[in-house]
Amino acid sequence: MADRVLVRDWAPMLISCQGQRRGGSVQELTVKPWRVPGKDRLYVNLAGVRGKSVAWLDCLTGVVDITDDAFETAAMAKIREWVSSCGRPIPPLTIAPRHGAPSSVKRPPKPPASPPSPPPPTRPPTSIPPLAPLSDADDLARNLPGTGVQSMIRAEESRQNWLVRAAVKLTRSNLARPELVTGLHGEQLVGNLLNGLRGSGWYVLHGVPLPSGADIDHVVIGPPGVFTVNTKHHPDASVWVGDKRVTVNRNSYPYIENAEFEARRTAALLARWCGFDVPVQPVVAVVGARKLIHNGQSAVNVLAGEQIAAELAARPPVLAPARVDAVFTVARRRSVWAQVGRRTPRS
Repeated sequence: MADRVLVRDWAPMLISCQGQRRGGSVQELTVKPWRVPGKDRLYVNLAGVRGKSVAWLDCLTGVVDITDDAFETAAMAKIREWVSSCGRPIPPLTIAPRHGAPSSVKRPPKPPASPPSPPPPTRPPTSIPPLAPLSDADDLARNLPGTGVQSMIRAEESRQNWLVRAAVKLTRSNLARPELVTGLHGEQLVGNLLNGLRGSGWYVLHGVPLPSGADIDHVVIGPPGVFTVNTKHHPDASVWVGDKRVTVNRNSYPYIENAEFEARRTAALLARWCGFDVPVQPVVAVVGARKLIHNGQSAVNVLAGEQIAAELAARPPVLAPARVDAVFTVARRRSVWAQVGRRTPRS
């Protein structure tokens, strides 16, 4: 079942690449979607029956693996063109680190890894942007766990014709991709556990939207600071946590890099709007794993999702209650998160 390719209702796209030459001739590239249960990829190949792959995109994580450096620019252009026209939500694109040099090139051995250094403190601006009056549409505190995934599921269902939707409703089946349903269940489990912290000096937000179209699964605000929580549901999987990557059943994912980037942007955003430095810690909550093994010194807290509420509550306090309330007043506004990545916030 795991090796069976899912049927697509659209054929591979042939795109002419005019900027790359090899052996004096212009090379053409094709882009070909490929899916099996648990994997969703887009391959960029040289034209021809046996055209080799020069790059591939993991549609679930947004990571691009360049397998031929000579075609990096053209391959990225075609991937971006496909992403903009495929009609599906794809995470922000990032290029994976190179897996190694050719065999003819010898690289010096890597120095031993040193403990991660804490990020430099964020300098607050001289003036704090004004907050607009809070409306129901702007209030993220109203979101339920899994809000972002549910929006993606509804978007996929809306693309089906009414007859298909009616048949699904009658049979109580589901049109969503299995990985979306699995992800939704994981976010709901972790979100409901985090909601248990409310009422004791903590605030919890779910499905915090970002300008890229992605979202932060959960933002938790309390005396120990702010936590950006990314939930990953891997039922009965073996999960290995290294310094920079997380491996699930021998498949490597950039969960740690993405979580660090998410926390840095959140800290900068909140400092700008609060007027003081806000400590933000990235967390990856793994749900349903059979094994969770740590073998490194990751700067990201990777923990079992079932234990997340107890783990966060045990952290020492670093924010006074008044500052916890101030951060929540800012963070609950959708309009504030729309400024992520902007140097000058719009009032």
